[in-house]
Amino acid sequence: MPRVRFGSRSLPTGKKGSLDVSETHLEQETVYDRLGDLPPVAELISWKLLGLDRAANSIHLSFTAAKEFTNPGGTVHGGFITAMLDECMGSAVVGLTEAEFLPSTISMTTDFIKPVFVGEVFGEGRITSMGGKSAFLEGKLTDAGGTTLARSVAAYRLLPWPEHLKPRPKRG
Repeated sequence: MPRVRFGSRSLPTGKKGSLDVSETHLEQETVYDRLGDLPPVAELISWKLLGLDRAANSIHLSFTAAKEFTNPGGTVHGGFITAMLDECMGSAVVGLTEAEFLPSTISMTTDFIKPVFVGEVFGEGRITSMGGKSAFLEGKLTDAGGTTLARSVAAYRLLPWPEHLKPRPKRG
């Protein structure tokens, strides 16, 4: 399978361009079957995979910002916004490397651009570079109209999966 190089790491590129995971067996297997259940935080923020774009080294997700996530001003609390961005970027590493690594956030800077309201929020995580034991990513949240609500940059440590969390072997 051809690979795209990021520093000393390479990402699989068996498919070109934007991918709709609902139609791509390999992507469904990698992201869902191999990883099993979603982590509790992903369930809390209603993490939903929309697609992978290998050409752009990115993943596209959606989340539901619940009423319970709001601050006294009626907008979504920054901690939940940051969690959504962290999920975008960490999921990009997992999805685009076919679950080779467990990404662990080591630093993250977030810009809160516009208020986030209760409802559906769309996210993108993009790998900007990857090498050795580190990956660097950008994340963005938008509303349904495409307006940027928040953005983030982060560094991740690429860890081996703990035995009890190890992805299941690939089929076939």
